[in-house]
Amino acid sequence: MPTTTKQITVQELILELQNFPSDAQISLTDGYGETFSIVGFEAGSDGVNIVIADDVDDDDSDDDG
Repeated sequence: MPTTTKQITVQELILELQNFPSDAQISLTDGYGETFSIVGFEAGSDGVNIVIADDVDDDDSDDDG
């Protein structure tokens, strides 16, 4: 299924999110069902870059410890 890309401003994003609880975790899901968490923000040359990371559940890891 093709997806569309919509660019919005930070102000528009804040307005969209203002009805959610302030401590709500924000994650992104792509067209393939992969989920990512927002881990930070940085200034870009023409806007703001949102830094994402794979949304991995640490409880499922097989690490010793």
